[in-house]
Amino acid sequence: MDFNEFQFRDEINKALDEAGYQKPTPIQERAIPILLQGHDLIGVAETGTGKTLAFLLPFFQNLRSGQSEPQGLVICPTRELAIQVAGEAERFGKHLGLRVVLAYGGTSSGEQKRLLTEGVDLVVGTPGRLLDFVTSAWLSLRRATTVVLDEADRMLDMGFINDVDAILRKSPMSRQTMLFSATIPDEIKKLADRYMLHPETVTMHTGTRVTATVEHSFYPVAEKQKEALVVEIMRREKPKKTLIFTATREGTSVLALTLRRRRWEVVSLSSLLSQANRERALTAFRKGEFDVLVATDVAARGLDIDDIDLVVNYDLPMQPEDYVHRIGRTGRAKREGKAVTLVSEYDSRRAGDIERLLKKEVDRVQLENFDYLPLPHVSPRARPARPGARRDGKSSSGARPRGGGGGRPRRGGRPGPPRKGGSGGSDKGKS
Repeated sequence: MDFNEFQFRDEINKALDEAGYQKPTPIQERAIPILLQGHDLIGVAETGTGKTLAFLLPFFQNLRSGQSEPQGLVICPTRELAIQVAGEAERFGKHLGLRVVLAYGGTSSGEQKRLLTEGVDLVVGTPGRLLDFVTSAWLSLRRATTVVLDEADRMLDMGFINDVDAILRKSPMSRQTMLFSATIPDEIKKLADRYMLHPETVTMHTGTRVTATVEHSFYPVAEKQKEALVVEIMRREKPKKTLIFTATREGTSVLALTLRRRRWEVVSLSSLLSQANRERALTAFRKGEFDVLVATDVAARGLDIDDIDLVVNYDLPMQPEDYVHRIGRTGRAKREGKAVTLVSEYDSRRAGDIERLLKKEVDRVQLENFDYLPLPHVSPRARPARPGARRDGKSSSGARPRGGGGGRPRRGGRPGPPRKGGSGGSDKGKS
């Protein structure tokens, strides 16, 4: 099918045509008819499936003119995702004269309050700032016909579920509610039961499928050699754009500095940066001013960049489902991508959890001509000492349970000439 079959308003079809969009994605094809009929919806889908337009286009179709208070509210877990959603709303709602206000913390609230008083159709924001505006009466939801919870499971992970609950209690009972999430844990089910009326559920997949265009492998390596190995992998692969995930926000700064010293143009992204610097870092990475982005899971959530060649899991994720989310950042838009996961002596348990989720073994790869140290055997209950390290936005130690040696690797990889560096010593995006 194509978008014309939905019989959207001319202003919507014009924006779709200008963007070159003719056929809906699977989530759009299944969700849009349900939403156009006015039903509540639970959409089980990940970032990159087209879910943003799946909820925006029906909202546009039902948008009423002459209103000064917001008719729609989109709640996002991170500022970056909120900025992305608002950008899509402005892009595809421009011929409707759509008025969008972004509301998120980390910046002055004065400008956001001013825009809210001037009239708005759609508010997109993060839970904390939205709740502040609602409770202080800067944001009225009494005219809201649509409320969207985007990436609800991530909001649960980040501790925002109580804020979301409070916001929903302030919105009209007659609203249409849309909930999108990669997974549906029990707390999200309870939230849906409280605030959704006989919702239809659209499930695209369970979050355990790795895109066929992504080649992904485990690279067993001693913890103390991880920096050296990631440098060697990047030197041989020569990716144009690399995204590296670390477990802690402090770790982003340390690894970024290491790579800068080896003449890569690197920017780091974590909650250690101010919001303005985070936005500048993402914009510069998108434009190609930097060829490496080092980030935590929280900071990279909502990152929508189609031309990432290589994803490196410098540290394994806490939850096995996040492995699929991370490596799904490459291999987009029918491009081929590669994902590399460094598995140290402390990571056997998590590596096994990932394989059980995927229901298959992940290839173990060892670079040829790399001088590996033997993987030490450690007690399953032992934890590596990482004084002062904290996971992004949380007070935990960042320590990981230790396991066995990560399995027997197969030989692979290819040698290559050294990568030509950029300007060296750049302080752009320095954490």
